[in-house]
Amino acid sequence: MRISYRHIKRYKEIAQVMIKYGFSFIIERINKDGSGSKIDVSSSEPKDDIKNMTSGQRLRLALQELGPTYIKLGQILSTRRDLLDQDIIDELKKLRDNVKTFDTDIAIAIIEEEIGDEIENIFSDFDKNPIAAASIGQVYNAVLKSGEKVVVKVQRPDIEGKIKSDLEILKRVTSSIQDIIKDYNVDMKEMVEELSSQLLRELDYNFEAVNAIKMKKIFEYSDEVYIPTMHMEYTTKKVLIMEKIDGIKLSDIDLIKEKGWDTKKIANIGVKAFLKQVFSYGFFHADQHPGNIFVLNESKIAYIDFGMIGIIDNKMLNFLNRFALAASEKNVEKIVRVLSDIDAITDETDVEGFKQEMLYMIHYYYDVPLERISIGTILNEIFRFFRKYKIVMPSQLITLAKTVITLEGTGRTLDPDFSAKEISKAFLKHYYKNRVNPKNIAIETKQNVEEIMLDVKNIPKQIKNVLRMIEKNNIKISVEELKMTRIEDCLKELTTQMTMALVLASIIVGSSLIIASPNVEKNIWIKYMAIAGFFISFVIGLVLVIQIIKVKFKRR
Repeated sequence: MRISYRHIKRYKEIAQVMIKYGFSFIIERINKDGSGSKIDVSSSEPKDDIKNMTSGQRLRLALQELGPTYIKLGQILSTRRDLLDQDIIDELKKLRDNVKTFDTDIAIAIIEEEIGDEIENIFSDFDKNPIAAASIGQVYNAVLKSGEKVVVKVQRPDIEGKIKSDLEILKRVTSSIQDIIKDYNVDMKEMVEELSSQLLRELDYNFEAVNAIKMKKIFEYSDEVYIPTMHMEYTTKKVLIMEKIDGIKLSDIDLIKEKGWDTKKIANIGVKAFLKQVFSYGFFHADQHPGNIFVLNESKIAYIDFGMIGIIDNKMLNFLNRFALAASEKNVEKIVRVLSDIDAITDETDVEGFKQEMLYMIHYYYDVPLERISIGTILNEIFRFFRKYKIVMPSQLITLAKTVITLEGTGRTLDPDFSAKEISKAFLKHYYKNRVNPKNIAIETKQNVEEIMLDVKNIPKQIKNVLRMIEKNNIKISVEELKMTRIEDCLKELTTQMTMALVLASIIVGSSLIIASPNVEKNIWIKYMAIAGFFISFVIGLVLVIQIIKVKFKRR
């Protein structure tokens, strides 16, 4: 499928950047498949300074130069430890949205057009110096007419068209790129769909506002976590206005310590807040790096930026529990069964190799004290195994694992002694508290009964569908490559025996007709020919019988 004419100019820009950073082989493949406009890659040797860079560095710089769509792609890839090696992830994590600011007059025009009112009627004060500029939007400080301090996010002009153009190009060349990365456990089509969904949500600030409202409801009565208020009356697709948080960013650890606040206590508040989101609501802030968390005082934190949200259901939480129990029992067979239950084991998985490495890892970490264990290290090791043995994890778990790794890093920023022990204790407390909660037990029982009843109810319909397919002769049997060598040998033996039997029958019939002919006495050679035919038939018949007996004995 070729790239449409309206995207050719952008495709050529992308191709030139890829060639510049030593990825001309990708353009060559796209040229070969005819997905895009032919780009000359004959003089595609990168400069010496680029040649001396690692693959991860070249990839990061290329994505950065290509703009917001590709920066977001890199940021998504930096969370996929199940797909990429750590050295590439470390480089992609350096990708930042910091870009040049656009004119504030343009931002004001967008605000007025979106809200449908002049800026003087909305704000009593609007600081025209942006406090941050990202690839999608720009951020300003302002004060509403009511006197409330707010933060205003304004989407960049024409950014939606650029992103949609880039996504269209990516979708067109997906099959070509998939062939290049076929040795990696990466579904390029799925990756582009994930990128597309995330970017299109980020292009509509209403999604972020709704996420924040849900999060505010979770911590409505909390004394330890605060969620800023969203001003929905002013929020549109391209403009977001939210309450300004007056606090200290978690990344400014020196200022927090200057205040004399207990950083260990703050870290524990963050862990408890995260586990409450996961276990009680299955809805959590999925971008918990220090820049997105403010410390309001020694006993209270606040979240900002709700563009990335994770969702996890009871099925996945039960899987985590079963996986952890199987690991604690050093039972790799049970681990494989648990992974099979969520369809993580693929046809390409080397199950025996996976069992051996997983058993080694369990024994390695089993007796190590929890305070000396890094959850990030363990998860990265598990992801390496999954990538190596082509085990596919559900996106829910990947997002959760990525958030846990980020949370551990944030915890260590606050408390150098922060360890897996802190998270594990809080995890077990929340998990079993939810497990023994009568309300949760009743809900789970009801769901299980409803699922069983639905399955029972569907049985007659499923039987009817199967019978209808049989009646229409629509049943198809898929033959896998199972013992195909043996099947081929059997077919060869059968074909040889049938051929010899046909030749034997033909010679016997022919010789019999010759003997029965009235001319046989007139020519002695005709008589000898008939006798020779019977002799040859005897030999062939004897060989055929011996071969049949030999095959039977071999099978026994």
